[in-house]
Amino acid sequence: MSAPEHPQVHVPQSNQQVPHSTGKSATSSGVVALILTGIALLSAPAFLLVPYIGFLPALLAAAGAVVAGLGLGRRGSSRGTATTVTGLIVSIVVFALLAGIATMWNLVVADPAIRDYDELHEVIEYIQQLIIS
Repeated sequence: MSAPEHPQVHVPQSNQQVPHSTGKSATSSGVVALILTGIALLSAPAFLLVPYIGFLPALLAAAGAVVAGLGLGRRGSSRGTATTVTGLIVSIVVFALLAGIATMWNLVVADPAIRDYDELHEVIEYIQQLIIS
């Protein structure tokens, strides 16, 4: 008995080069930006009560915007750009909102109260020492 012949398979060759993909997508940057912004929103009520420290949530949202911006600027990351754009927009809006609220709180409520009431000034310094140390 002779061995069965296998039919030849013709595979067409293409001269096109496949773009090199690093496997990273912009989605991770968008998710990180949204997580940072969510933490900023959740921590804002607690931090806004303490003068001058109330800007920390706004800085978290700004960090989210930076992460999303870097994710959009990364070359070769065309996947997940919708998530990154969403993270960028939400981070910028939340940053503006929290920075505005913190500024108004400090100008309208905290600074006049600190200047007018010595006891309140002592309490705020005590709270700041607890948070910082």
